[in-house]
Amino acid sequence: MVNNINNNMAKLWTPIFLPFGSLTNWYDSTDTTTLTLSTGDTVADWRDKSYDANNLSEADFADLPIYGTTNINGLSTVDFDGGTAVNLDDNSVNTPTDSNSNLYIIYVGFNNTWTSTSTMFNFTNVAGDSMLLRNGGATTTQLLIKKGAAFNLNTNLTKPSDNRTVIYTIDCTDSSDVTLELNYTNAQTSPRNLANNPGLYTNLTLGAQSIDLNGLNGQAGEFVVVQQANMTLEDKQKLEGYTAWKWGQVANLPGGHPYETAAPTVTDVEFRNKLYETSTEEGSSRFRRLFELGFVG
Repeated sequence: MVNNINNNMAKLWTPIFLPFGSLTNWYDSTDTTTLTLSTGDTVADWRDKSYDANNLSEADFADLPIYGTTNINGLSTVDFDGGTAVNLDDNSVNTPTDSNSNLYIIYVGFNNTWTSTSTMFNFTNVAGDSMLLRNGGATTTQLLIKKGAAFNLNTNLTKPSDNRTVIYTIDCTDSSDVTLELNYTNAQTSPRNLANNPGLYTNLTLGAQSIDLNGLNGQAGEFVVVQQANMTLEDKQKLEGYTAWKWGQVANLPGGHPYETAAPTVTDVEFRNKLYETSTEEGSSRFRRLFELGFVG
């Protein structure tokens, strides 16, 4: 069924307006159509809104997080109790290996407490390589990239206080550096060892290092992964503006940010171009795009 669209809502920018094919993972707790709930509103499946349809699922009832009992900025979130997680197999995420590649990740959450075993997300592969964001101890948050047991990257930031909303961005901008940033302003950049580059990841666990290991004690609201050759500053700033306005973190945007006074929007031309792009897709992919744009429901 085709819906009439609210013109103001239709023009708000979301990750769906990133260049075609660059959005590889997008989990959004505010979109209830992406969640399959089991007994007690536990989350059995969390559908990916990206082009790649990398859906999260967990069959073990004891490992399921809960939906709707917590919120950030009045928006319902997925609540993890320190042992729950949702897991994904056969997901492909390539880390950049040359100066023409970018990997950009945004994680939005809220932590009740920070302990040495709290992990927000973990990408792995069959060779035992990994990329994870975790609390690394009493005072730091760590972004780790590992080739087997060897550390390719260990970037540390001072950990946030308990009971605080956090928005982490991870920016692999070229062949040598990775920047970890908290709430758009607190940042640390570290060099990468390309000779020890892990390459392709095939599994994702959200809310733990693995099921029942180093679980998150808090909430997850949104998780976005973008892969784009020569990703533009404009696209990065749109992602920052989008998440800041949605999750109540506008005050943390740095002075002079293009979206410190208003959320990013799309022009009529950009909107029509996205509709045309959607018209070339088939089946469920096209439906997902039309639904995100507000045309079906």
